[in-house]
Amino acid sequence: MKFLFIFFFKASYDPQVIFELTPLYLLSGFSNVQLLSLTLLLFVLDMMLHLQASKRNLLLSMLPTALILSSIGFTIMFNPMDQTYLFHYILFGCLLLIVLIDYHYVLKGVVAPRFFKRAAREVPREPIQEPSPTPPVPSFFAKKTPPLPSPPIQYNTKNLADLKNVSDAMVQRMQHLVDDLDKKAHQIEVLENKIQQQQTPASLERLVPPTERVTLEQKPSLPDKVNNLVTIISPEEGLILKERIENHLVVEEMDRIVAVIQRGIFRDISHSFAEFLGYQRVELLQKNFFVFIAPSGFDDARKYYLNRLKGTTLNTFKTVLLTKTQTEVPVEISITPTIFKGDSAEFITIKEIKNKATSEE
Repeated sequence: MKFLFIFFFKASYDPQVIFELTPLYLLSGFSNVQLLSLTLLLFVLDMMLHLQASKRNLLLSMLPTALILSSIGFTIMFNPMDQTYLFHYILFGCLLLIVLIDYHYVLKGVVAPRFFKRAAREVPREPIQEPSPTPPVPSFFAKKTPPLPSPPIQYNTKNLADLKNVSDAMVQRMQHLVDDLDKKAHQIEVLENKIQQQQTPASLERLVPPTERVTLEQKPSLPDKVNNLVTIISPEEGLILKERIENHLVVEEMDRIVAVIQRGIFRDISHSFAEFLGYQRVELLQKNFFVFIAPSGFDDARKYYLNRLKGTTLNTFKTVLLTKTQTEVPVEISITPTIFKGDSAEFITIKEIKNKATSEE
């Protein structure tokens, strides 16, 4: 504004600071109009760089600002502190503040607001979206409908990190379901034994052999008593003894894909099962069975154990196992309750489903 008044209206050359904003005032041979023109050029350049604010422009704007600061600083440094130089101090402080603000924007990477933008940059390229339908106006007499349940979580099973990213809470939840199922099965077994003992007649109790000496005439009757003692063993006890013998032999001798699971842990497996998953037999023992279920097969396994907790008798269910090479294999698992080392367990047989889509149809 001062430049316009001086150039067009021949105003007074006051204050003197407007001619000392460039280092050229220290040299002789420059008139006040020339110094004022150079000052105006510096200010316009500095203003344009700040209006087109970017990291590069803010760094470039420090050059004209530094020239103005050096000119004012030279005047302040070699002149006494007086009211005559009040405008010098005010302008020097304002320019220092501008430098600090520019440095803050450059250091933090915050883009300052831009007043002059190109037309191509004003409209960002965004995908065309269909307008959302306007929601209906709720009526006072309309019935409130319950909110729709959220869709089930879907896991992406294409990458290797899918198995590692499965939540530990899911595995622990499946383990708790198996533990609860074992506890309830044990309680039911105890109740059945008590009921059977109450219903067993007194004639089926074990015969206590007499302490008297057996005579020759009593010898023919001894085999009958021995037979009676043998038949007194209940069918459940015979089944348990049979299962204990079979469990020790089946897993080692059978070529099928079988394993013994106790509370979700592999207690014994066949060599065919280890080869099916691509592991060594030692690598699978004492490992959690649910770790080898693919994320896409968790829902089927969870439904099976939940149905067993509800009392539904199921012997088979379909799921998806994950091999050592991270290959998903759809299988059908058959489960038979058994006894392993004196405790309840599950004897599983695995059958691979060659074409999952065809079997589901």
